[in-house]
Amino acid sequence: MALVMKKSSQWWYALFTSTGRRKTVNLGVRIQGQRPLSLTEIGDDEFERSRGAAQLEYDRRQKEFEADRTGERALKKLAELKTGRKVVFPALADLPELWEQIPRRKTPDERYANQCKIRLERFARFAAEHQRGLVEFVAVKPETARAFMDAEATRGVSPKTWNDTLKLLRATFKHLHPTLSEGSNPFHGLVTKATETVNREPFMVEELKAIVEACADDGFIRPIIITGMCTAMRRGDCCLLKWDDVDLKAGFITVKTAKTGETVDIPVFPMLREELERARAATGGKGYCFPEAAEMYRNNPDGITWRVKQVLAKALEPAPESSALPVETAETIRAKGFSYIDGLGGTPRAEKMRAVFTAYMDGQSLDEVIAATGCSRGSVSGYLNELERETGCQIVRGNRRALKTDGLQTERDIGKRRVSVRDFHSFRVTWITLALAAGVPLELVQRVTGHRTAEVVMKHYFRPGREDFRAAIFKAMPKMLGEGATKSAIEEAREILTEMTAKTWRRDKVRLLRLLVR
Repeated sequence: MALVMKKSSQWWYALFTSTGRRKTVNLGVRIQGQRPLSLTEIGDDEFERSRGAAQLEYDRRQKEFEADRTGERALKKLAELKTGRKVVFPALADLPELWEQIPRRKTPDERYANQCKIRLERFARFAAEHQRGLVEFVAVKPETARAFMDAEATRGVSPKTWNDTLKLLRATFKHLHPTLSEGSNPFHGLVTKATETVNREPFMVEELKAIVEACADDGFIRPIIITGMCTAMRRGDCCLLKWDDVDLKAGFITVKTAKTGETVDIPVFPMLREELERARAATGGKGYCFPEAAEMYRNNPDGITWRVKQVLAKALEPAPESSALPVETAETIRAKGFSYIDGLGGTPRAEKMRAVFTAYMDGQSLDEVIAATGCSRGSVSGYLNELERETGCQIVRGNRRALKTDGLQTERDIGKRRVSVRDFHSFRVTWITLALAAGVPLELVQRVTGHRTAEVVMKHYFRPGREDFRAAIFKAMPKMLGEGATKSAIEEAREILTEMTAKTWRRDKVRLLRLLVR
């Protein structure tokens, strides 16, 4: 800081330099007497007395800043200089509640909000322990931010989860800090990890028929599967479909999608109409079309996914009777289970699996294991099924055993958890693939699915077989390019198709699309 005298003002000022920019603050001391031409010169006695008073105020403020070990007061003062209003920096422990109060166009759903608040709470606890004396969240140092992200990696989270946590914290600090520049954000400079996008695979027509047959007698999940199959809507939109959105007379469903907020128009196919008419007779045409599924989705959305995967496993991978696991003694199961867990090393995941396995083998129910270990129902089920698969022993109790769904998943090149490639979302991929392959214009497909860009549809949802795609494009190319297509455009399209390989064909689809709309 330094004293400043402005020509147009009767007050003494202190000069600050912040982020390369100079700011002045009024010290509240009036300039008296005859001003000299510059502060390097000595003025009359009255002027020098006012200079001395300004110097005392300057020294007092400088001592306050120096006494503030965390820089909190300095940060507040600089923020007030920039914003022109009083600034209050909230406590680190209040991050979850403050995140919830950030203005948004769309309110996040409860499940996502809980995940975010849990991550913010975990960061607040870590930061308070790592950086002793830390109270205000703006005083978090970059070293603390990096140490937390390193701890998350050590905890064994997937690259996607690591990236989501980093983006959440970076954005939260940016929103809540009134003057936080990009470079001063403690999470600035941390680079996201490489992730792998594994797209869902579409069902063949024969597979769709098998799925319909497999759920024919299941009055609970059949309507949801038929709806997803015929509309390309996401799981939540199918479960929460309301009669206000259905016009059976006109043969259309018009609904605002929960994920993007886009309003879509979907024609009602005969198979779906039959299902809706059956549901209308049961519900009276009021409220939710499928009230039982809506209730489960609101309380336990994973339950919908589990029911769907059981149907898919039954339809696509019927398990032979001889595949039943042998029944072993409790001692043998414990020995094999702990041997497998020991082979995983001392990772946090292995310790959670050990706690779940120990509690379950002690006779606790699934609900009791969940309460005792703090793991989710999905994690407990996953651990027990993994142990059962790896040990070759029957571990899960109960007469009604769930079908194995391993064939609906595939291994990741990056990350530890297997990824689902055949699930409810595959109905959406199937609808788009069949529609585009049948010649439905991309614009109409987007009107049904709610996708804003053609590139997303072509990259992640249009999933025909490579050879089928090549043959269909070769056949339709002259028509698609139009009668007035130039020879160079046709030659370029043929060149793309001829050089297409198994590794490049998905990218080449996008190139062809751009050529067609040129």
